[in-house]
Amino acid sequence: KQWYQRRVAITAGGNVLLLEEDVKFCENMREYANYAYSLKDFIRKYELLQYKIEVLESTIEAKKAGLFMLGKPEAGEDVVAVEPGKSNLTNMFKATPQQKEARRSKLHQELSDAEEALGPAQYDLEQFVSEAELEIKRWKKDKFSSLKDALRMYAKLQLQHSQQGAQCWEAVSAAVKPAAV
Repeated sequence: KQWYQRRVAITAGGNVLLLEEDVKFCENMREYANYAYSLKDFIRKYELLQYKIEVLESTIEAKKAGLFMLGKPEAGEDVVAVEPGKSNLTNMFKATPQQKEARRSKLHQELSDAEEALGPAQYDLEQFVSEAELEIKRWKKDKFSSLKDALRMYAKLQLQHSQQGAQCWEAVSAAVKPAAV
């Protein structure tokens, strides 16, 4: 009976050691999970920066199109006379040259503002991408070797645990067989 209690104590001690090593392995795996969440955040931020640039580019194109349309003469714009019996109502709502010039200057200002905002946005995106690439390379370099070590350690622990289990089974099996005969 003492032999059995001693064997159970040894096995329990081995299991405690195994649990401690499992905790270390789980911490390594948790670090990888955190890295995956970081990558997800990197991608989200990249998409937001890219969207900001696309919005600015779209705004620039729209302003350029607006300026182009202001420069085109409207149909019948140079006609001053009104046909007898028809109203001059359509001419009443046309923009005056002063209104067109005000609109043109406003579009020029909005266009220059959008073009000025585009440069820093593109720079921010380029900076973010280069920093993210450096961070990913550093992490890969550091963590690839630690993952290999962690998996090796886990495999050794599983092997030790299996060996302890086999030894315990042999001991219990040997202890039970003579009692049965």
